[in-house]
Amino acid sequence: MAESEKRIRILYVCPLAHWAGHQPHAAIKESSALVKAGVEVSLCTFQGILDQKEPQTILHRTVVSSWAGFPLGILTHLLRVSVKTKPTKGLAWFLEVAATLFLAVRLRKTFKYDVIYLRDGDPFIFIPFVLGLVFKHYRWAISLIGAEMVISPRSLPASLFYKFVNVPMWKPIYRRSLSKNRFAFLCQNNYIKDYFETNFLGGILSGSITVVPLGAEKATNYMSQKEARRYLGLPEDKVIFLHFGSLHSTKDIETVLAAIRDVPDVLFVHAGAVTLSVNPIDSVQRHGLQNRVIIKDYYIPEAEKQHYLSAADAMILSYKRDSQQTTSMLWEAAKFKLPTIASDNGELGELVKRYKIGLVFKAEDAASLKGAISNFLNSSQSEIETMRNNCEKFCDEFSPDEWVKNCVRIFRELCEH
Repeated sequence: MAESEKRIRILYVCPLAHWAGHQPHAAIKESSALVKAGVEVSLCTFQGILDQKEPQTILHRTVVSSWAGFPLGILTHLLRVSVKTKPTKGLAWFLEVAATLFLAVRLRKTFKYDVIYLRDGDPFIFIPFVLGLVFKHYRWAISLIGAEMVISPRSLPASLFYKFVNVPMWKPIYRRSLSKNRFAFLCQNNYIKDYFETNFLGGILSGSITVVPLGAEKATNYMSQKEARRYLGLPEDKVIFLHFGSLHSTKDIETVLAAIRDVPDVLFVHAGAVTLSVNPIDSVQRHGLQNRVIIKDYYIPEAEKQHYLSAADAMILSYKRDSQQTTSMLWEAAKFKLPTIASDNGELGELVKRYKIGLVFKAEDAASLKGAISNFLNSSQSEIETMRNNCEKFCDEFSPDEWVKNCVRIFRELCEH
């Protein structure tokens, strides 16, 4: 940062940082990267950041730490844990996001932050605009991830919600809020950008969305495959395919199980919390794979992630055909030089082919995936090593420094008006 430039003050808001499926570690890594670049950052969350054990060096405020927020935290916990249905979980999300954003605008009013940066603004994208009717002259930078219920609703509640956020009644509210505040939107790939610029409320956000790819910092704590497998209690003489991260309805584990059923002497490991909409145990039993599939149904702490990524021979990234979201696990695999076998939909397939960091298969096609797995198993050691080396080149292309540079540029442009 040039000495003549004013130091930007950012309120980094991540309402769902305590949810396993929302990359909680990103709130720590991204806010720390901004601080390293000379930005003054404070954090605002609903109830902290999942798995954060180190002392916080960045000022961090939460909703549940207040007298009014504490009972709300109890209520949302009951909605998402005690009452296990998708609508109540969605209600918990809404209450947590709304409460966190209300706290954020109050903090902005008190401490005069330059920009409120909201990570993962959808599916409740309308909340900042409603707040913008009351709290004017605010600057918002909002990241859009293309949440499933916006991009591809599959259930009745999701379909109804999709119609709700796109109903024309929102247009005058958005226009009024846009006239009273400054908004900039960030998304991780062109598919999400195109959607919001063309299909969302008649393109009301057109011209205000910038693609900012994720950053991939190379791992510095490599461990040997043998050491990692011993730590996890996994066999050393098997080819292990890893499926990592929260298992939700956009991911297609059924195709993976159908594909590996006829591929002998391989072990499939899923590591990550399983959502209510998916039941992999039944699928494993149906395919007769009880002895060849391991399901680790819990949030994998950041410190433990390296063991799984080091133990595997390849990562399988299998998504439903219509999924267009950025797959963060592709970046995680590249960080640990782990080859990827990925479905060919959207950005995921394009990146794997362009950077030659693995193989692709036709989405939702078990025969195609079986062929890709067979090709991987028949690859020479030099071919595998080439994929691993290309992972390093991928990380060079998508460096954390580029992510920070793009974000700071957007924040400064907001502050110039």
